[in-house]
Amino acid sequence: MNKHSFQLAWRLFIEDCHNTNQRILQATQVILMMFIVTLSLTSESVQSHLKHNLSNLLGADLVLSNKGALSAADLQQLTENSDDIIFTQSLKTTLTHQEQWQRATIKAVSQDYPLQGELLLSDSIGGEIYVATTSPETGSLWIDTRLAAGLNVKIGDTLTIASSQLTITHILQHEPDRLMEGHNVDMRALIHRDDFNQMGLADDTVTYRYLVNASQEQVNNIINWQESQLPSAQVRHKKGAHPLALFWQRTENLIGLASVILLFMAAIAIYQISNIQIRKEQHFTAVCMSVGATRSEVLFVSVIKWLIHLLFLFPVVMILSNILHFIIVHWLSSALPDLAWALDTQTALFAFAGCSLILAVFQVPVWLALKHATVKQLVLNLPQAPRTIVSLLSALSVLFMVTAVYSDNGLLTTMVLGSMFACVTLIAVISWVSLTVGETLTQKHSGLVPFALFMMKQRLVSKSTQIMGVGLCTFLLLFTLMLMHDLGATMHQYQRQFDGNLLVSQADSQQMDALEEWSASHRGEIRQQKPFVYANVVKVNGQAINDFSSRPSASLATLQQSIRLHWTDKVPANNKLTAGKWWKGKEDNWQQISIEEEVMTDIGLSIGDRLTIVVAQKPIEFTIVASHVYKPGAGSITFWVQMPASAVNFIDAPHYYMASIEINDDSVKHLGKLWQQYPTLRMVSMQEMIARFDATLKLVTQVISGFSILIISLSVIVMIASVLAYEPQERKKNSVIMSFGLPKRTCLSINMIEWAMTGGIASIGAMLGTWLAGVLIYQSQFSLPYEPDFVWLLSTLLLITSAVMVIGVFVSRQTLNSSIRDLLAE
Repeated sequence: MNKHSFQLAWRLFIEDCHNTNQRILQATQVILMMFIVTLSLTSESVQSHLKHNLSNLLGADLVLSNKGALSAADLQQLTENSDDIIFTQSLKTTLTHQEQWQRATIKAVSQDYPLQGELLLSDSIGGEIYVATTSPETGSLWIDTRLAAGLNVKIGDTLTIASSQLTITHILQHEPDRLMEGHNVDMRALIHRDDFNQMGLADDTVTYRYLVNASQEQVNNIINWQESQLPSAQVRHKKGAHPLALFWQRTENLIGLASVILLFMAAIAIYQISNIQIRKEQHFTAVCMSVGATRSEVLFVSVIKWLIHLLFLFPVVMILSNILHFIIVHWLSSALPDLAWALDTQTALFAFAGCSLILAVFQVPVWLALKHATVKQLVLNLPQAPRTIVSLLSALSVLFMVTAVYSDNGLLTTMVLGSMFACVTLIAVISWVSLTVGETLTQKHSGLVPFALFMMKQRLVSKSTQIMGVGLCTFLLLFTLMLMHDLGATMHQYQRQFDGNLLVSQADSQQMDALEEWSASHRGEIRQQKPFVYANVVKVNGQAINDFSSRPSASLATLQQSIRLHWTDKVPANNKLTAGKWWKGKEDNWQQISIEEEVMTDIGLSIGDRLTIVVAQKPIEFTIVASHVYKPGAGSITFWVQMPASAVNFIDAPHYYMASIEINDDSVKHLGKLWQQYPTLRMVSMQEMIARFDATLKLVTQVISGFSILIISLSVIVMIASVLAYEPQERKKNSVIMSFGLPKRTCLSINMIEWAMTGGIASIGAMLGTWLAGVLIYQSQFSLPYEPDFVWLLSTLLLITSAVMVIGVFVSRQTLNSSIRDLLAE
């Protein structure tokens, strides 16, 4: 029987290949599997690239980073556990040339640099690359190609840094320890250590990196020593994790969670088609049982046929996934240099196996339905038992499965899934209310529109799913293309009103005095000025922060590296207390802090938790007594962590300021003199902030546009699947209409009205969702009403409605090929 079962399964597979329903199901499965396999391949490529970078671009066996130089005792301990050791000094600053300036990182080295690897140079931006035989000499400056282009300089030009004149002698092409800079966008410059030390920079603003050659045993000793004696320092080694590994893991998980939308829409399409499959499979089972086959033998044939379908999809999914993988890797290579595409069969097979498990769960309702097949179905038109609950449980199990795989943070998962659920619920409610109210109001009237509403109401589930598919796609596109652009313009206006057009992110007391003098001379106005000290969190309730939370978290990474610790006795005007109790000005207990609410939620902190915070190399234990959130309307300078003003009497650390200034646009070009005199002064103009926002918006638009292509594809599939599922009823309806003497064009008119209403309701739901999102964002961030571009909205409404009507009429054209003779024959 097994041999004949395989032959029968093959013949049934060939027959299915010519079936429209099966082709639509295969298209749905290919889109789902292609997305998941491509995501897995891209993630593996990025992680492999990062591991390769860690072992080849660290520049040492171990690198220890610290703000400020190590003490003599700490340096002695590090030296005793190494075979060789050197150090570099780095500073983020702004370099200027004439009226041009660029943000850059200056690194100071001596003749013993590099420890491992080679320095690559050229004598011009496009010149021949060669290996450097020495490090920069005193008085010379090596800059990378982007910095040279940004400042419009060439070999032989001179730049001024803190009154020091440095001559550009080479173009820097590669540094062997580039990994420790993180794949940031900072431009690079290399100078001699003697020149750097003559600039008179405060040591706490300089990052020291100690590059160490050591055995694995020595590396382990250094790690243990650092964790116990120097927790504020950062250690990277070749056998450890890449600095960006958790970031990319979080990115993959976020995209994976977003795939729930695709799974939801695919489940809708599969549910529609499975109803047709169930009728066909039950009929086939009844025929087989009538000639003596057992139910288990028929189930075996059905499973074999499904596996053949899966094998047929395998090459299609692999080819399409690798093409998309190649395109994405090429796109990411601008952010991750040297990232290259490579065939990864193992990862692809593993991802395909996981997708197969998902599809098997979707197929379970069809297989379970076979136990209800009987020979009586061949002679009697028995009613079909509804399979809605089984199909719903299958879909939910798949959604929970994907959520469990990609969820790494309860807050992130709740926000992503909650926003999706809210959007789906909103569109579902709008579709149900629109069709119900429309049908109720027109039921006493005659005409094509009332009749179309009546028929749509009878197929409420089908029409609601179509509306959801189109509505979700429209909402995502509207949110990205319209709301995000409106948000950028409003952000510009808001910051100009409350913060001015120049933001100072770091300035010491001397620099603030110079800024005030410079602002007054250029008819400027200082809008805000708030003090802070630099600090980093090393322990939570006595437990190392790395052990406290191991899941990917941007908040956690920031707390570990460097935070601005602000002091105040009153709740700032742009903050609102959300939990706990704010301290009073004359309290003796100064070791208490308030943490930003989102940070507490992201990491899992609670009121009463104890944080060990290192300030100026000294650990201080604080207790969380309050939680605050940002409140718009009083400037945008806010802090994650705040403490009582009396704390500064017990903390011996350099004080810095954040400030916002309003200056004339013409005065911006004169900022270069300030940067030349004070290289540690950190400022960013409104134009730069807008440029960064636009760059982020461009990236988000590209990602969502690509994601929307998949949603559009599934939306069309949902439309086709619903048409196929109700094709017999549609044909019968059209035949009945024509039996009353009405022409076929009346059926076409009703069909066009139905699809126009489907597109219109979906567009209105998407626009309402976008408007609600805009209202919530504008109220929470700006306390302003959201006023969308109604011309843009109306244009979108007409475009989406027209597109849905055209596609809908096209995919349902077969239902119009009915006649009165078909009705009589039935």
